[in-house]
Amino acid sequence: MKDKKETFAIKLNRLFAEKRKLDGSQYTQTEVAEASKGLLNRVYLWRLRKGKAPNPGMREVQFLASFFGVDLSYFFESNEAKATSIVENLKQEVLVNQIALRSSELDDRGKQTILLMIDSILKTKR
Repeated sequence: MKDKKETFAIKLNRLFAEKRKLDGSQYTQTEVAEASKGLLNRVYLWRLRKGKAPNPGMREVQFLASFFGVDLSYFFESNEAKATSIVENLKQEVLVNQIALRSSELDDRGKQTILLMIDSILKTKR
């Protein structure tokens, strides 16, 4: 029997809660539906998130995995440790997105300086 913690709805809701836009805000169902270009609609996403549509098609699952930047196996993996690891990775992606967002406001010289700083840090870690 499948553990409730591992349902598709729980996994999808975890992505909505943890995966953020560059500005740090959460994605809305409408934004995800619009990005799917007709594959998903807001009502169907609501049904998926509530567990009322527990068996989405492969195209829908592939889109959601791609949209949220997770491996397709995320939705099929039953190992809770794997799910926790993915959530931790999503938290790290938030930091990366914040760095990208803030650095996008810099001029070319500032961006080059940031790249040099990153290169310097990476060299010290090797």
